[in-house]
Amino acid sequence: MAPLPRTSPAEPLDVLVIGCGISGLATLKCCFDAGLVSTFAVERTALLGGLWTYREKEAYGVTSFTHINVSKHNYCFSDFPCPDDVPDYMSHEQMAAYINAYADHNHLRERIAFETEVTALRRHDGDARHVATGDRLWEVSVARTVNGDAVGRMTIYACRVAIASGHHGRPSYAKFSGLNDTFPGRVLHSAAFKDTDHNDMRGKRVLLVGIGNSAIDAAVNLANNGAKTVTISTRSGAWVVPNYLFGCPVDHYACRLFLSLPWRVASSIFEAVIMLHHGSPWKWGLNPKMRALQTQPTVSGTLVYHIQRGHVKVRPNAVEFKRDGSCVFTDGATEVFDVILVQGRRPRGS
Repeated sequence: MAPLPRTSPAEPLDVLVIGCGISGLATLKCCFDAGLVSTFAVERTALLGGLWTYREKEAYGVTSFTHINVSKHNYCFSDFPCPDDVPDYMSHEQMAAYINAYADHNHLRERIAFETEVTALRRHDGDARHVATGDRLWEVSVARTVNGDAVGRMTIYACRVAIASGHHGRPSYAKFSGLNDTFPGRVLHSAAFKDTDHNDMRGKRVLLVGIGNSAIDAAVNLANNGAKTVTISTRSGAWVVPNYLFGCPVDHYACRLFLSLPWRVASSIFEAVIMLHHGSPWKWGLNPKMRALQTQPTVSGTLVYHIQRGHVKVRPNAVEFKRDGSCVFTDGATEVFDVILVQGRRPRGS
């Protein structure tokens, strides 16, 4: 850990990096490689890794069972390959260890102020300008924190600011009639879901609103660990992509030749391969409204297995939640739940 240097409009930093997850660490290293030696980073927490650091008591980051859904060969830093002895789809513990190894290998910790949160970012009002571009400097207010409480404040001046605080920083709650003022059960955001036991969901009837990667991972964990019923509600459906195709991680097929095809042709090929693997998504109620390559892939090697065996049900979009604990869906079906697990995130600071 490094203390932030004293700066002034006359002696600003070359770059201040906000956030020390994957993007922030890569930015910090690249700035040094580019000769911007007066570069520092601030990290809100006491740990590197951003979302990949498991935080049991914080509604942020990975669950206890999270694995990457892009293989290690395509998810690694280009100049720092993942270890050979870890699986293709690393666990969050292995991912956090890899991120920390990258920081240590590149001597980045000595340029990071931990437990330091940015509270304001603005252009400096004075006459000082960036030497190369002529742009006005940035004035950044930061607070040193202990257990989330501010214990000291200072102002940093920088020629450039790189914001790497993440686009999955804060929960975003969907709005449904009766969800927050009528439904008698528990409403929880997926950001606070760690696993079935941690969140006391054994024997519970659980509805997951949304079918992104967080939702399907949670659905599989609930189905495997004793939830009474598990139901996914989705407005737009999804193409669920397996982790492996023909024995290789699915992202290995995203080669230049495939990506050079017209997107409709590429989507048709991809959809045909997915259906060869586990059948039509319409057969399992997944009902995608978009082509396979029109949206971020939803990746799971086991969701369709659980749907096929009745461990997980898929419903269309929710319409209304009632006082008796029931939810009405757009197809007119009604089902009673104890817990609603909602999805959605927005950038930190928005």
